[in-house]
Amino acid sequence: MIKRLQSIVKCSHEQSLNVYISSLCKQKLFKDALRAFDVSEKDVDCPVDASTYIHLISACSSLRSIEYGRKIYNHVLESNLLPNMILENHFVNMYGKCGSTKDARKVFDNMWERNVVSWTALIAAYSQNGPDIEAIKLYIQMQQAGFMPDHFTFGSVIKACSSLTEADLGRQLHAQVIKSEFGSHLIAQNALIAMYTKFGQINEACDVFSLIKSKDLISWSSMIAGFSKLGYELEALLCFKEMLFHGTYHPNEFIFGSLFSACGSLGQLEYGRQIHGMSIKYGFEGDAFASCSLTDMYAKCGFLNSAKTAFDLIENPDIVSWNAVIAGFAYGGDANEAMSIFSRMRHLRSAPDDITVRSLLCGFTDPFTLSQGKQVHSYIIKTGVNLHLPVCNTLLTMYANCSEYKDAYKMFKNIQANADLVSWNAIITMCLHHHQVAEVFSLFRTMLLFDVRPDHITLSNVVGACGKVA
Repeated sequence: MIKRLQSIVKCSHEQSLNVYISSLCKQKLFKDALRAFDVSEKDVDCPVDASTYIHLISACSSLRSIEYGRKIYNHVLESNLLPNMILENHFVNMYGKCGSTKDARKVFDNMWERNVVSWTALIAAYSQNGPDIEAIKLYIQMQQAGFMPDHFTFGSVIKACSSLTEADLGRQLHAQVIKSEFGSHLIAQNALIAMYTKFGQINEACDVFSLIKSKDLISWSSMIAGFSKLGYELEALLCFKEMLFHGTYHPNEFIFGSLFSACGSLGQLEYGRQIHGMSIKYGFEGDAFASCSLTDMYAKCGFLNSAKTAFDLIENPDIVSWNAVIAGFAYGGDANEAMSIFSRMRHLRSAPDDITVRSLLCGFTDPFTLSQGKQVHSYIIKTGVNLHLPVCNTLLTMYANCSEYKDAYKMFKNIQANADLVSWNAIITMCLHHHQVAEVFSLFRTMLLFDVRPDHITLSNVVGACGKVA
C-alpha cells in the first residue's frame, strides 16, 4: 500500500494524488484516504487542493477522528489557500461531530465571513455535545446578525431546548417554525415531536405528528417512543399498526424497543410475542437495544426463562441490558438467578452501577435471602459503588423486609440528616410491623421537624399505630 502511494506522489501531475484521495473517500475507504494524506504532506510538489481537503474533513467526521481533523486543519493553515468559508464550515461541522466544541468555536471565531451554514454548524455542535444553553445563545446572536434560521438550525436548537426542558422557549421556537418557510419540513417537525414528548406534552406532539403529510421513519419512531414512555402504551401499539398499514417503512430497533416496553407495561404477552416474531423477521434478534426491552417485557409478564433467553442472544450486552435481566429476576422473585447473573456480569468485567445493585437488592424480601443481601452490601462497600440516597434507601428497605430491625435502624441513623420521604416511610413501616408503636410516633414527630411532608403511606402507618394503642 505505501509503495503504491509513493509511486503516485512522484507522478508529474499534481492532481493525481488529489483524485486518488477523493476517490477513496467516495468509496468510503476513509482510513486509506487519511494514509494517502500522510504520504502527500511529505511532498511539497504535490499540494492538496480545497476539494480534497473537504473530502478529508468528511473522512475525519465519519471516523470521529479529532486527531486527524486537527492535523488537516493545521495543514490548511500552513498552505497557501486563501480563506475559504465552505472549507471552514466543514471544519466547524467536523469538530462538532468529533465532540470538540472548543475547536469548533475557535474555527468559527476566526472566520472572515459566515453564512447560515456556519451558524448552524456551531449550534449543532453545542446541541450535540453541550452546554445546550450556548446553542440557544448562538441562535439568538445569529438572528441579531441578520441570518434567518433554516430547517437544520431549527432541528438543532429545538433539540437543545428539549435538553434544557424549557417548555416556554420550546413553544416560542414552535411558533417561529410555523411562521418560517420551513414549517412543513420534516427535520423541524420531527424535532418538535421529540421535544414535546420530552416535556411530557403528548397532545402537542400528536398535533405536530398529525400535520406531517409525508411521515418518515423518524416521525413514526418518535411518536411511538413518546406514547410508550409517557404511559400511553395502547396508543403506541395502535400507532405502530397505522405505520404498518401505510407500508412505507420497515420498523427499526428503536421502534421494536418501544413496543416491547409498551407490551411489558400492559402485561400483554401475546402482543409481545407477535412483535418479537416480527423483530426476528426484520433481523433484529440479538440487537442490544431491542433485546434489552424484550428481556424486560418477558420479565414483567412473568416469563423469566424467555427473558433470560432473549438476554443470552445479545452478543455484547451493555450495562442497561444487564440491569434489565437482573431486575427481571429480582422483581420476579428469583433472587438466586439474579445473583447468578450478577456474578456472571462481574466475571465478564462489566462494571455494575448503582441501578444494578438497587435492582438486585429488591430481590431480597425475606429472612431466607438476608445473607445474599448482606453479600451485596459488602460488595457495595468494597467496590465503592456510589452510596447516594437511593442506594441507601434500597438497603434500608431490604433490611426492613428481611426483619433485620437493628441493621435497618442503623442504616437510617446514618442517613437521617439527608433522609427523604422514602427513607422515613421505610423506617416507620418497619417499626409498625415490629410493633414498635412508640417509635412510630417518635419518628413521625421528628420527620415533621425535618420539614418532610407525609404522604398517604406515612399517615396510614401512623393511623395504624394509633389503632394498636387504642
